[in-house]
Amino acid sequence: MRKRYINIIGRYLMTVFVLGLMTGCEDITPEIEGKVDLVESLLEIGLKGYAIDSVYTEFDFYRGTNARITGFRKGIIRHENGAIQSIQWSSASPSVEYGGSYIHYSYEGLRSEIWLNAYGFADNVMNRYSDGSLQSRLEYTYDAAGRLQYVRVERPAMEPIYVVYQYQDDAVSILEDGNVYPISLSVRDDDSNEVKKQDNVGYICDVLRFGTSPLTNIVIIPDLYYQGIYGTPVKYLPAEMIESRIRNGYQSVTRVGSRYFFYQ
Repeated sequence: MRKRYINIIGRYLMTVFVLGLMTGCEDITPEIEGKVDLVESLLEIGLKGYAIDSVYTEFDFYRGTNARITGFRKGIIRHENGAIQSIQWSSASPSVEYGGSYIHYSYEGLRSEIWLNAYGFADNVMNRYSDGSLQSRLEYTYDAAGRLQYVRVERPAMEPIYVVYQYQDDAVSILEDGNVYPISLSVRDDDSNEVKKQDNVGYICDVLRFGTSPLTNIVIIPDLYYQGIYGTPVKYLPAEMIESRIRNGYQSVTRVGSRYFFYQ
């Protein structure tokens, strides 16, 4: 009988030990091969701001450990003979607040409450108007390479819609509400007549927005693309009018379509 009790106690203690190991272990998040620290990349190449058409956005950076964008200011660029002559700064600029696992971003009457996953990518987002009413709720999913794969979009009194991103070697396709929005990543060289791809140097270009899918404008906030929260960025530039120049011995992209990029 005593031996039986010893065996029971032994099995009990072993069970407690195993359960302790199971509950004491945390899930290990696998590394994403080639994960990009976009803010560090921007600092390295010296990007200070970008413009879409004439609307210019300039960044303020925290440059220490865990570098991040701490502020934005916006203005209207005045061009003359293809060169910037002046910037008329806006009195209202976006505000951004960082927590351990969230970002709050507010601009033009819309507040985005963004919860991040273990990789620092957007996971769930609530977009609300200034009166607190809901504009949209978003859920993000990424593939094994960390690229944005699909986003579930919920809006009041509307059926949920999925925005799906598919990646090929020379193109990206966006599927939204039964429509396909293609983004070609290859261009034909005028001199050699060869089809080539151009590197998205520093990942400065938010390539997914070149698909012009309507809901991508909700899914990806242009300013926060540069904080690197929308997954691994696209490596190559879209097949748009591209301008670049040599800067500090390196090729720098200065324009893609109607988007301009400015350096320190």
